[in-house]
Amino acid sequence: MALLLKLPLLVLEAVCMRISGIPPNPPTSSGHVVVPDWREHFLRNLAYPSKILRITSWLAQFVEFIVIVAYCNPTGPMSHLVLKTLVTDTSCVVRLGITPLFLMGNGINLAGTILRVLCYRTLGRLFVFELRIQKDHRLVTDGPYAYVRHPSYTGLILSILGAFLGHASSSWILQCGPLQNAFIQALTGLWITVAIAVISSLLLRTSREDAMLKKAFGDSWVKWSEKVPYQLIPGVY
Repeated sequence: MALLLKLPLLVLEAVCMRISGIPPNPPTSSGHVVVPDWREHFLRNLAYPSKILRITSWLAQFVEFIVIVAYCNPTGPMSHLVLKTLVTDTSCVVRLGITPLFLMGNGINLAGTILRVLCYRTLGRLFVFELRIQKDHRLVTDGPYAYVRHPSYTGLILSILGAFLGHASSSWILQCGPLQNAFIQALTGLWITVAIAVISSLLLRTSREDAMLKKAFGDSWVKWSEKVPYQLIPGVY
């Protein structure tokens, strides 16, 4: 059944959210951390809300996964209970198929995650979530950093936008009734608010990180910024 083809894509979407949102390296005390300003405090305060964003996204994907499995296997021992509990009307399940918007979201999420992983590998141990100049720090200008100065932010923004699009059309949240519940409405509103806040904080952080690197590396950073003038999108921004 065509619905079953969506299952691996739901898993892929969840894995991408996991990879993009979790630090590749543990926190370090090496070197010195940049004294945080309001932009950094704003981003740090989003740490726990961001976890809620990921968890709610995973939960919605898990529910959609088991609803599709139950619908496609109606004689299963738990299928009737799953459908009775998680959907208002079983006819909604046929609307959970793969749509162009879902595929677009899945592709954007995957592209963002791949870019993020390339940044993890290019920076290696230097990739941490806080603004910090580590011991024996070097200015990395190869890999994705040869095209834009903050490609990891581009990757995370793409992953967030892709995840949103993945839920925006043929999802259990929209098609099977949970948005009729006031709590789910509030949770969805929180999800959207946190996503917008994270993207905004990343956009605000780019200039702060540039200033940190310029101070640490001087002329080397200036030459790199002249060669790579764009922060997030080559030729655009």
